[in-house]
Amino acid sequence: MDCLYIVGETIDINVPVFGDLVAAGSTITINDSINQDLLVAGGNITIKGYVADDIRAAGGNITIDSEVGDDVIIFGGKVIITKNSIIHGDLISFSGNIEMNGEIKGKLKVYAGQLQINGKTDGEAILKGGDLKLDGEIRGKSKIAAKNIEIEEKVKFYQDVQYWSESSIVDFKNSLKNVKTKYSGTLIFLTICILSAFLIILFLNLMFRGLFSRAPVQLDESISRSLGIGFLYLIGLPFVILLTFIIIIGIPIGFLLLLLYLFSLSFGLLIAALLLTHYLNNRKSVSWNFWSIVIIALLISITLHLLLLIPKLGFLFSILIVALSYGALISTILPGKSTIQFNN
Repeated sequence: MDCLYIVGETIDINVPVFGDLVAAGSTITINDSINQDLLVAGGNITIKGYVADDIRAAGGNITIDSEVGDDVIIFGGKVIITKNSIIHGDLISFSGNIEMNGEIKGKLKVYAGQLQINGKTDGEAILKGGDLKLDGEIRGKSKIAAKNIEIEEKVKFYQDVQYWSESSIVDFKNSLKNVKTKYSGTLIFLTICILSAFLIILFLNLMFRGLFSRAPVQLDESISRSLGIGFLYLIGLPFVILLTFIIIIGIPIGFLLLLLYLFSLSFGLLIAALLLTHYLNNRKSVSWNFWSIVIIALLISITLHLLLLIPKLGFLFSILIVALSYGALISTILPGKSTIQFNN
C-alpha cells in the first residue's frame, strides 16, 4: 500500500507500506517495511520492520528492533534500541531511560535521566543525563555530562573525550585508544550553562520584547487569573496533544505542540526571569535599556535556579513562578474582552 494514515487502540502493521506511515494509538507494532518516513505516537511502540527514511516517534515505551535508513528522533519515557538495530543516520533521544544496544552510523545525541550505552556509534556522541553507564564503542568525539559516569570493561573511545560529573575523577580503565580525556570542571560547566542561558534570554527579548513588556499588565490586573491559566496550560496541554494524536489530521499539529511544550518546560525559568525583569522595569520611573534587561533577567534566572536547590519548596516555587509567567503571557496573547451594548 502507499502512504498510510491510521489511528486505533491497537495497531499491527504486517504488510509493506510503500510511502509514509503515520500512526497513533495505544499499542503499535510495526512488523513489515516502511519505504519512506515513519511518524508514530502511542503508549507502547515496537518497530521491527525496516524503515527506509526517518523515524519520528513519541510515546511511553519505544522499542526499535530494525534497520533505519536515516535519522531517528524520539521523545519517550523508556527507549530501547536493540542489538539488531542499525541506524544509518543520527539518533536523537529525549527520554527518561534509554538503553542503546545497536549500531549508530551517524551522531548519537541523548538527553535522559538514565542512560545505558552498550552499542556502537561511528559519529560524535553527546550524552547528558543523571546516571550514565557505558559499555560500548564510540568512534567519534565524545561529550559527556552526567551526575554519575560508570565505565565498563568493553568500552572503547577512538577520539578525545570531554566529560563532566559530580565526581571529577572517572576511571576510564583501558577504554582510551591513544586519545585524551578532558575534565570540564564545575566552573567551566557553569560558564557554559550561563552563556547558554544568556543567549536564550537574548533571543527571547529580541524576538518577543513587545509581548514581554505588555504581559506584566496581566499580573497587575489579576495574579490569580494568570496563575489559573498557567496551570491550565501546564496540565491541560498534554491532554490536547494526546487528542491531536488521536485525530489523523491533527498528528502534525500534535508534534508541533509537543515541541512547544517541551521547550516551555525546559526554559520555563528563563522565560519567567525575563517576564519578571519586564515587570520590575514597568514599575520603575526610569526604563532599562535592551541590554540591561537581558543582564538583569540573566541574574534573576540564576537566582531562580539556585532556589531549586531547596528541597521540595524550591521545586514548588519554580512551578508557581513558571505557571504565573505562562498565564500572563497567554492572557496577553488572547483577545481581550469586548463590551456589547443594546440600546432602545
